[in-house]
Amino acid sequence: MASLESIEEKIEQKVRLMIASFDALKVQNCELRQTISGLEEELKNTKEALNVCREELVNLRLAKATRVSEDEAKKMHNRMLKLEREVEKCISLLNE
Repeated sequence: MASLESIEEKIEQKVRLMIASFDALKVQNCELRQTISGLEEELKNTKEALNVCREELVNLRLAKATRVSEDEAKKMHNRMLKLEREVEKCISLLNE
């Protein structure tokens, strides 16, 4: 009988160890799930920030593409003045 009691004690000890391991794994699992949740939130925020940066980049590229240099602005102004004078000449010729 002593050997049965010894076997029973060993089994109880192993069951206790398994329960302790299970409890430790449950705690670790909970911590890992919290870490995952935090990382998912961080990823979401990073993606949103990336989208904002991409939109700003597109806007900057558009602004740069539509920006006119000072020389170009002067040339366009002079061209407009020249066209205006030509239109006035045409109108005066039509009025004659």
